Amino acid sequence: MHSTTALVLTAMVLGYAVVSGVVKRWYVAPALIFILLGMALGPFGVGLLHVTEDTESFTVLAQLALTVILFNQASELDVTRALRRGHESFRLLVVGFPLTLALGTVTAVVLLPVLPLWEAVCLAAIVAPTEVALIGALLDDARIPERVRHALSVESGFYDGFALAAMLAALAVASERADDRAVNWIWFAVRTELLSVAVGLVVGVAGCLAIVWSMRRGRMSDTWAQLATLAVALLCFQIGEVVHASGFVAAFVGGLMFSVVAHRTQTAMASQVTHAAAELLELAVFALLGASAVVLAWQDAGWRVIVFAVLALVAVRMVAVSVALLRTDVPARSRLFMGGFGVRGIGTLVLGLIVLGRGTIEHADVIVQVVVVTVTTSLVLHSLAAPFGIRWVSRDRVGAQYSSEVGFGRSSRPN
Repeated sequence: MHSTTALVLTAMVLGYAVVSGVVKRWYVAPALIFILLGMALGPFGVGLLHVTEDTESFTVLAQLALTVILFNQASELDVTRALRRGHESFRLLVVGFPLTLALGTVTAVVLLPVLPLWEAVCLAAIVAPTEVALIGALLDDARIPERVRHALSVESGFYDGFALAAMLAALAVASERADDRAVNWIWFAVRTELLSVAVGLVVGVAGCLAIVWSMRRGRMSDTWAQLATLAVALLCFQIGEVVHASGFVAAFVGGLMFSVVAHRTQTAMASQVTHAAAELLELAVFALLGASAVVLAWQDAGWRVIVFAVLALVAVRMVAVSVALLRTDVPARSRLFMGGFGVRGIGTLVLGLIVLGRGTIEHADVIVQVVVVTVTTSLVLHSLAAPFGIRWVSRDRVGAQYSSEVGFGRSSRPN
């Protein structure tokens, strides 16, 4: 990385830190601010950010950011409560994701006819992953019903693994390297998902137990415990990749297991260091994205690309979530909120970079352009809509509390 670029990125982080509390109250995605700063300070602006054409280092940085984000997000879940209320998350994954993939493919085929069918499937998989943590205030705001926050958090963690498996399968077919034998496709799915879960389970449990053992014997300070936690997250990803599974799914499952072990051993784990590392990596990625790709992508974006991005963000997800949650007790307002707040971010970028790095499909440039337009559109739309959406869905929380209180009062009356 150019020395001037490193200096500018450091100054940007310091400047953002000074006003971060205000930004959080406004529900603006920090990633959007860094994209805008990258555009202003990059080659298309004043030229202080220097970006090379080699995407390998950028891809590694984005993968590191996504890994730590997924691990942190999972480690903060109350797993017991999530399992108790996991019906919504299960339906969003098992019903919602396939439907999102199918509707996204149809939308791509209609609006982007230049893409062959399997490249359209590949694009639909890339733009499917959600990252609600991009607007961290959404997960922290108690006005949003807790079941909604849990469902969105679990969904955004597992979606990356589902999307990666679908994208790699489509990429193999699009690259004319598919194997017609069903057993190979079954093994591919098992390896990508189940093996990833196994890796995350083993590494997450072993890593947390090692940290707890050392802390209880006074052999590790809180600071080093946090650094060790960061190492566990990276180990989940690296081992997952070594065994040809999904490092991202492994990182998310590792975080879940880390949370379970810490809870069962009644060990308080500070997370300031891992959160700071994740946010630092993520913001650097979006600043470099703004400097290198956003202006070019939007300069050449026709109406078809823009309409696809909007439909993928709003219509496709809204329909998929609504169908997935049919015949559940989730109120209609909460369903619409979950459908409307599928923020696209680092997961979509990483999958797009994987396609670009493979260089084996004909229209990789179109796919990358759509990815950049979709992510930037998502950050703008969701940042603007978040305050209104939260106030709107908060009525479900108030209604649920009222019903609970009324029900309790009735049940406590003597006959």
